[in-house]
Amino acid sequence: MLGATGVLALLTLVPGPDMAVVTKRAVTRGRADGLRTVGGIAVGLLLWGALTVAGLAARLAASAEVYLAVKLAGAAYLCWLGTYVYVLSRARRFFARPRVRRALDRVTGVVLIGFGVRVATTS
Repeated sequence: MLGATGVLALLTLVPGPDMAVVTKRAVTRGRADGLRTVGGIAVGLLLWGALTVAGLAARLAASAEVYLAVKLAGAAYLCWLGTYVYVLSRARRFFARPRVRRALDRVTGVVLIGFGVRVATTS
């Protein structure tokens, strides 16, 4: 399982939403956050692999309505993520105040961002 995670982490280097999120996190938050994001993406890839093995991906492909719902949920998540990044960039001073600060946990939050992007994009 650890070997598969390493291979999947290398697949994160292929351009796409994964690479965009990893690059953004690494440039804005540092190398450690970039690597944590890669970890979250690898976990998401492992989840999709497990679902495929279990045959659930075939069921999604057979049911156009369910597949559309998953795609729309992924698109909604990406729209929310983009809006969140935009609003956060516009309100940086406001969120920087200690009283108002609502930052993601340094480890689990970044991993969950990578996981969410990977699960939301079913490519």
